[in-house]
Amino acid sequence: MKVRPARKRDFAGIKQIFELAFTEEYQRREVNIVHRIEKIESLYPFVKVLSLFPNPYQHVFTVHVLEDGDKIAAMAQVSPRNQNRTRWHIDNIAVHPDFRGKGLAQGILNGVFDYYRERGALRFTLEVDVANAPAIKLYEKLGFRRYSTLTYSKLSAKKLAKFKDPEELVAPEGLRERQAGDTSPIWELYQDAIPPYIRVVEDRSEQDVALTPMQQGAEWLKKSLKRSQALHLVVEDSRKRLVASLDLFAQLRSLPHVIQMTVHPGHGHLAEPLLKYALHQLATVSLNPVLIGCYECQRAKQDAIQATGFKKLTGDFLMVRDTLEKLELPTGQEALQSEGFFNPTVNFDKHI
Repeated sequence: MKVRPARKRDFAGIKQIFELAFTEEYQRREVNIVHRIEKIESLYPFVKVLSLFPNPYQHVFTVHVLEDGDKIAAMAQVSPRNQNRTRWHIDNIAVHPDFRGKGLAQGILNGVFDYYRERGALRFTLEVDVANAPAIKLYEKLGFRRYSTLTYSKLSAKKLAKFKDPEELVAPEGLRERQAGDTSPIWELYQDAIPPYIRVVEDRSEQDVALTPMQQGAEWLKKSLKRSQALHLVVEDSRKRLVASLDLFAQLRSLPHVIQMTVHPGHGHLAEPLLKYALHQLATVSLNPVLIGCYECQRAKQDAIQATGFKKLTGDFLMVRDTLEKLELPTGQEALQSEGFFNPTVNFDKHI
């Protein structure tokens, strides 16, 4: 059996595996995953061309398959998580029910590791539900280790409606739209807000937080087609330092809105008013569900998510497999390892 990049003729098998393995998971996020795959299939020639050069949609559907005869026995979807493409994330992995119990999950992952290592990958990351022991056991066997926990939460469309015309809405002082010169200050904010044990794994650089002309062009096109619209905001303090950033991706059709929010740990009081402001902005666009993610270390953000009525969807361990024997933390931060960030617990995956 051979692991290889997917082709157009593989879509029927890929779609079947996605439908069997991920329908329930994506339904919780109010996403019709099979419909999205069918849409990508219908646009495959265009998707294939986009995959040939750097652009915001180059890896919109980067899938590898493991064949058994003429059947797709397993699939893995991946994407780069930094501009340098040194870190690749395993977005989805599943084995067809007819082929489970044969070690194919391990086989396809090893094939993916080899493929991207030859292309400069230094580490691989993935997320797995904290209730999913066999999957974690498999990933640890393959050299992954846990370094943090990420919580995903959802606000229903009904609850979002309450933010459309709130009795009182106070925009945080210093809130403004992001400008071209904000890239370096946003990079500094990221370094201040995200602990070293996460930053060293994310392996990001300043170019990863930049709003590129290509990204801005893609956002303009989506807005023109009445599909979605993006709003990028920052908050600066009295000394003109950026202490928070807010990125809103509002859907004009059926998909959930998405909020990305970073708040400096010294300005945690901004988290709740900023989130409420974000929800008001989204509610004025369309009353869709809202999704947001939060690292375990982002306490103020967690409190704001709970206070505004979000419901927890999943808690995931973030796991890393590195070409290095151990991750080196920035100088003076080694003590963070003793808090157990690389030694959490165990879980279960029905898809493998």
